[in-house]
Amino acid sequence: MKIAANTGDKIFLKLPIDFVKRLVKNNAIDFLKDQSDIIDSEKLLKIMMNAFDYNIVGEIAYFERNNGDKIRFIID
Repeated sequence: MKIAANTGDKIFLKLPIDFVKRLVKNNAIDFLKDQSDIIDSEKLLKIMMNAFDYNIVGEIAYFERNNGDKIRFIID
């Protein structure tokens, strides 16, 4: 997961898939919770879980907000 904020802050997370699955199941990935103007975070998490179940790799989501923030979800 790569997040680049308009302030210049950058976050790069590389986590094992089993760990991410546990985070999703425990509602621990909530950084999009109040970002309903971008995407339905529940649907995004379902997409991520389906991608894991079907061993899909690559970029599964990319968001660029009007304030310059960018969020990319990549499975590799």
